[in-house]
Amino acid sequence: MNVRSTFIRRIISCEAIALWFFLMSVGGCAREGEKIMADESGAIIAETQAFAEAWNRSDAKAAASFYTEDGVRVGAFGDIQRGRAEIEAAYDRLLRQTMPGAKVKQDVGAVRMLAPDLAVWQGGIEIVTPGSSVPLKGHVLQVMKKVGARWFILEAHPKLFPPPRQSP
Repeated sequence: MNVRSTFIRRIISCEAIALWFFLMSVGGCAREGEKIMADESGAIIAETQAFAEAWNRSDAKAAASFYTEDGVRVGAFGDIQRGRAEIEAAYDRLLRQTMPGAKVKQDVGAVRMLAPDLAVWQGGIEIVTPGSSVPLKGHVLQVMKKVGARWFILEAHPKLFPPPRQSP
């Protein structure tokens, strides 16, 4: 084997080793990114479950505390609130007048990360009102924003589906 072919083989071997190290580091970064996304998704889902607990206690102040200070809520009945004070007042009316004693069940839902501090959560809901045998079913879409270490609702769009048609 001549010097030139030995030299070329060493270069190819070095390139192959460098490529292997590069691919391993990229794979490690990808796995780390997947772990971070899973952690953030879990944190968002935990916030949505805690929100449902506040709703089920009929605690309007606690429900509003899950929103950013400048949060927006477009209610299932078409009402719009901007900011925590308006959102708290709307939840107070909803939980004490419109649907007193109502309980909500939320699906775990799905999280779509848009940026490190911005995500969309969406999932199905069922609202059971006292004395009703048929739950109200619907869907919620929330834009979530990370502020510090916590995820807040930046904008929420709960929607209720029409009740099932009664057979004649």
